[in-house]
Amino acid sequence: MRIEDSLHQCKKGLAWIAYALICVWLALALVWWLFARLDYGYPAWYSVLAIDEHIATYAPHNLARPGFAALDADAHAEAFRAIRKAVHDHGNGLEQITYPGPHGQPLPLLIETEVAHLQDVAVLLSRAGIATLVLALLWLPTAWFVRRIGLPSWRGRGLSAALLAVPLVMWLLMAGPKAVFYQLHIWLFPPENPWFFYWEESLMSTLMKAPYLFGGIAVVLALGAALLTPVFYIAGRRLIDHLAGRQGG
Repeated sequence: MRIEDSLHQCKKGLAWIAYALICVWLALALVWWLFARLDYGYPAWYSVLAIDEHIATYAPHNLARPGFAALDADAHAEAFRAIRKAVHDHGNGLEQITYPGPHGQPLPLLIETEVAHLQDVAVLLSRAGIATLVLALLWLPTAWFVRRIGLPSWRGRGLSAALLAVPLVMWLLMAGPKAVFYQLHIWLFPPENPWFFYWEESLMSTLMKAPYLFGGIAVVLALGAALLTPVFYIAGRRLIDHLAGRQGG
């Protein structure tokens, strides 16, 4: 009987953590989608991270792409917006992104290796979109399964969450955000395509003050997901309770 009880509690814990992770993913996906519509807040980060000074310092060293430092903040924001739109459109149009050169002539913003990397990013986002669709379809069925077998105890839920969160937090604290950022790139992107670009040689990297801009974006995404995850969690359970009540009636 004890073994059966333990297995049942384990089943409860696995079902609950699966539902919780689905809610986290859906919350993160929604925040990502909304934030992308706002160009990830680039105009605000431009000021907060002093990206204008960063561009003024490093862009003049990029002799292959002259004149970028002479552009104003609106032009820099438009360049970022063009990259964002292309990446979210499966990478279409990356090669056509230009900026006005020293004599007003249009110059390509991105070099070949930058285009290849951004196309890899576009592929990753497309796959994440498919995963989001799959998990959205599993959201209510998983909530129903959790309702059917019952919730684990608060202690069990806390232990399940800690088993996932503690190793990630320890890795982040011990390795540092930059090392984690680089390691994720190694895992997620094809090894044959470069993903590291020096500021002096890449307008893309300079424009984004990589990786600092991505750190700021990650904080916003994490905070937004933390706020929306309980909404998905509660909404899913209430919808299932409502449907079960209608069927019962």
